[in-house]
Amino acid sequence: MLYLVLFLIYFPMAASCYFSLGTNVTDNIVLAMSDGWQRITVEIMLLLHLITAYPIITNPPAQFFEQMLNIPSDFNWKRCAFRSLSVACLLFIAETVPSFGAILDLVGASTVTLLTFVFPPYFYMRLADASLGKKEWVERKLPIWERIYCWALIIIGVAGGVCATVIAVNNIFSSSLSVPCYLMGDTTNVTIAAGGH
Repeated sequence: MLYLVLFLIYFPMAASCYFSLGTNVTDNIVLAMSDGWQRITVEIMLLLHLITAYPIITNPPAQFFEQMLNIPSDFNWKRCAFRSLSVACLLFIAETVPSFGAILDLVGASTVTLLTFVFPPYFYMRLADASLGKKEWVERKLPIWERIYCWALIIIGVAGGVCATVIAVNNIFSSSLSVPCYLMGDTTNVTIAAGGH
């Protein structure tokens, strides 16, 4: 049911962009939009989303590494220094990687596919099977149709993830690489071909 809801959210967005812009649609849809109030509105909404989502996304890994490094969890200079260094590293990666859309495609094809299609049904089956021998758990016996459905999701996820990962890796190596902004100096639009040509 959740996949249907996600489909109903994302498909109209993708279809409306495709039918209004055609082949001019790029990885970043904002770059394909003409100047005007619509583009400004979209840019403001993206900025608000990034400002609010960034702490949510970066906080769990930051807390994990702070615990590994024995940095106290209260507000202190070590925590500020570590998080500032983390943001600087992320900024360096963002400015160094020339085509970040290709990196996002790779991440989406590999890890997101695992997290949405492969792991949930697999862990669900494992937990249901583990509940049969535990007295303190509520027993959950899966019917055969549900188990077949879970394995179908896993197979589709693995097949789609492998195909998408291969395409994403191919796109990374076949696209042209731009020189990072901190190495360009006064020149603009310097491009290096991926094969060194």
